[in-house]
Amino acid sequence: MLKFKLNRNKSIVIIIVINIILFGLYTAFGHNKELVISPDYYSYSANSDQVIGGKSTAKLKLLDESALMDCELKKSDYLWPYCEMTIKLSDDISKGLDLSGYRSVYLDIDYKGPKTGTHRVRVNIRNYEPNVFDPKDDNTLKYNGVEYQTGYGEGGRDVSYNKFQVLTWWIFDYHVGLDDSGVNFDNVPMIQIATDSGSTLGKHEIRVNHIVFKGDYIKPVWFAAILLSIWICSAIVYLVLQVIAYRKRVNKMEKHTQHLDELNVTLANKYSQAAQMALKDELTGISNRHAIREWLDATARKVRWELSSLSIIYMDIDHFKTVNDHFGHQIGDQVLCEFAKVVSSQLRDGDHFVRWGGEEFVIFCPEVTLDVATSIAERVRATVAAHQWQEVGKITCSLGVAEMKPTERIAEFIARADEALYTAKNNGRNRVEVSMRLD
Repeated sequence: MLKFKLNRNKSIVIIIVINIILFGLYTAFGHNKELVISPDYYSYSANSDQVIGGKSTAKLKLLDESALMDCELKKSDYLWPYCEMTIKLSDDISKGLDLSGYRSVYLDIDYKGPKTGTHRVRVNIRNYEPNVFDPKDDNTLKYNGVEYQTGYGEGGRDVSYNKFQVLTWWIFDYHVGLDDSGVNFDNVPMIQIATDSGSTLGKHEIRVNHIVFKGDYIKPVWFAAILLSIWICSAIVYLVLQVIAYRKRVNKMEKHTQHLDELNVTLANKYSQAAQMALKDELTGISNRHAIREWLDATARKVRWELSSLSIIYMDIDHFKTVNDHFGHQIGDQVLCEFAKVVSSQLRDGDHFVRWGGEEFVIFCPEVTLDVATSIAERVRATVAAHQWQEVGKITCSLGVAEMKPTERIAEFIARADEALYTAKNNGRNRVEVSMRLD
């Protein structure tokens, strides 16, 4: 027991060490998923309101890893003059970069402009939305935007994705539905940095030093789940080892109780025999042969003493093998169960309905003459033929009827009904045949 405790304590120490190592690796590398946007990898360009009739000018200079846009906003008939720098991330506008796996974007942007201006810039991460985009209008690319004062030479800042908003005018102008109106970065073909919506006329300078998307290779919640899983798995292993240890002790005790096992085997054999002699058919729920053995012997004695009468209806489902072959045994079993219910609904309280074997069934009708039994058989046949069998279509049955004579044995009595059944089958099925025996 002391050895087990020592091993348990050693295992706990090992798990703690593994968790510390994993936490250290995650802290060092798990948060370092980055995507650098620079002129070395992507195409930069500059444009202004001249494309829609304005007079503003924009010039772009690429300086090592940065890009400088000189802009002069000029008055014109266009009411909202602007300049913007476009960073093209994909040649195919419908197949942009999936940036949804990042959590923020680092923006290092410098701005100079008129003293009376707002000194703010707009950053728009444009996303392709297939339900909205129109190839004839680039403005249908979603505007995930943020607008802020960058300063000049003040370094960059991390901007969380939750700071971005979809521009209201874009939603309104293009009648965007609710499903497409949220911030989305899963298909970004371009990024745009522009003068703000209220910029003052004059010269403006925007310098993009660094744009870096930041994220996690493994999200914190998933990392926490991994650590938790390690502890849970370790606990399960510990419990399993405990069970094994206790099982070994139990096995030693079982050697001293072997005679109980022998008794259990004997009881199990008797139980198995009793189960085989069960009084109900396992599939259909009606009686089996064992259920009526004593009753049938007693009733037959009464017939021999001429104190009672007994008739039998021996029936068989027509073409049942075809049902099994075509629809499968599962459907065949369903048909047998439903057949038993349909037939049972037509019987008297005193009748004994028995599954004789396979698709063969027997109805024992006490205190019933041959004529009455024949009427019952005909009623059963008509009911089965008229029933709606959902899985297989039409089902019919053939029936043989006989009345027990005082001088015959049970086996002979049943055999006559069986012969009548086969006569019904040979005469075309779906019919009732009666066995007439002359004394």
